Amino acid sequence: MRITLLSRTIRSVLTAGITFSLLSTAAHADLGASGGFTVGDLVVSTVSGSTLDAASAITLNQFALSANGTVATAAGSLTLPQTASGNNAAISGEYGSASEGLLQQSVNGGYLTMMGYGVNADTFNAYTDVTTSPYGTLALGQTTSLTAADQSGTAYTTVSRVVALIGSDGSVDTSTALTGVFNTNNPRSVATVDGSSFYVSGQGVTGDTTQGVFYTTLGATTATAIDTSTNTRAVEIVNNGASNTLYVSRDYNPPGSQSPTNLPQSNIDSLTTASGALPTSAAGVTQTILTPGVDSSKGNQASINLTVATENGVNNSRVGSFVYLSPEQYFFASVNGGTDNVMYVTDSGQPKNGSVDAAALGEGGLQKWELVGGVWTLEYDLVAGLNLVDNATANSATPTAPGVTGLFGLTGQVVTVDGQQEVQLFATSYGLNEMSQSYLYGITDVLSNTTITQANASGETFSTLYTDTTGATELRGVAFAPTVTSTVDASVPLPASLVMMLTGLGVTGVFARRGKRA
Repeated sequence: MRITLLSRTIRSVLTAGITFSLLSTAAHADLGASGGFTVGDLVVSTVSGSTLDAASAITLNQFALSANGTVATAAGSLTLPQTASGNNAAISGEYGSASEGLLQQSVNGGYLTMMGYGVNADTFNAYTDVTTSPYGTLALGQTTSLTAADQSGTAYTTVSRVVALIGSDGSVDTSTALTGVFNTNNPRSVATVDGSSFYVSGQGVTGDTTQGVFYTTLGATTATAIDTSTNTRAVEIVNNGASNTLYVSRDYNPPGSQSPTNLPQSNIDSLTTASGALPTSAAGVTQTILTPGVDSSKGNQASINLTVATENGVNNSRVGSFVYLSPEQYFFASVNGGTDNVMYVTDSGQPKNGSVDAAALGEGGLQKWELVGGVWTLEYDLVAGLNLVDNATANSATPTAPGVTGLFGLTGQVVTVDGQQEVQLFATSYGLNEMSQSYLYGITDVLSNTTITQANASGETFSTLYTDTTGATELRGVAFAPTVTSTVDASVPLPASLVMMLTGLGVTGVFARRGKRA
């Protein structure tokens, strides 16, 4: 059997050593059968169904890009395993959950990663009466991740929160099936350097120790807490060419009355050790808030003062006051000689904080932040072509009612066109309601732009690359396909001391450093 290993470039790895994971070949679907993903294509994670909160198989759809990223053509799909095999678990997603399904590429470019639930969708959905369901609920996201020994009262069937590690050939490893994390709530994202260890992010029971960011290793069944102070959203590892840094986004409304020690937090943070390295436990972790920082006039870490330059067409009535943020995924780029000093952030436009039609109008869209004088500053919000609507019109009684309040998944790449650096960005929609129609968008931004009124910024508009016309499929995460592939004959034993030095090698060829992706 031949196992695929991946890196941004192929170097003399045998002199540096090799570590690797064996990826299950049980879930190849048509992408696996045809040889896997195509470098440069987009991959979008989807779930489908008709019943809110039911379990769904997860399908990754590949799209070939053309016309400078303004046209996307379907180019195959891959359904993640619905059947446990050996150490690999089944994995499903929750249909109607707007906060999960984020997809991203590993730092070394070798894999895609995402999270789900360790159960077969048909098995879970077979129960239509909560009183007879062994899961104690008909909503997948409300299942317990606690083992029977850790549950109190009636013991229900444990549903692990599963990491999917996906290789370029369409092979899938779901052996990392975690208990004790994100109990009765959503696993949201997972980041990895090289597929050997992971940072996972999500929500648990408010205030418990199963929410936040955790560290685990390939094939593990438990995880080590890094930060459980709040629930969290997109966790990412960003390599600046010299080292890796762990980041996480959050949209958190604290229970009880607010105080200086109990503040809303809708921001993007870094979580590092004292030396700035990736943490593997909570010991000595330093949390640094990047956006929006602390503004004593607002008394929180969750909102911005809205200006004419940052309005998004929905929240204009709040100019001169403030609105809350609801950050999801983000993409770093470098401009004017800096290192990762520009950050694009998808915002759902449905913040957890504030009151309807006031600060909770939010800042939905694609925000561009720049590090200026050591402070992350919001320069503008890209919204043209999204046709955003007010999140106050959402109605749980009509979950399929259409509308887009902001964006969710995000990936991008920096390219040079006629000597000018541009950022091609691709995002998925955040629906007004839980089952609103889904879209895949693309937009190109001039990296050096600092205001939306610049001629080459004011004309930037989102292209709709794909629309779900079935009304039964939700587009969640988006990432570029894995990059360069190397193969290892797994039938030949390798010394345990060998370690594959894949991290931070950088893609050769047309993208090189300017083709940075996330």
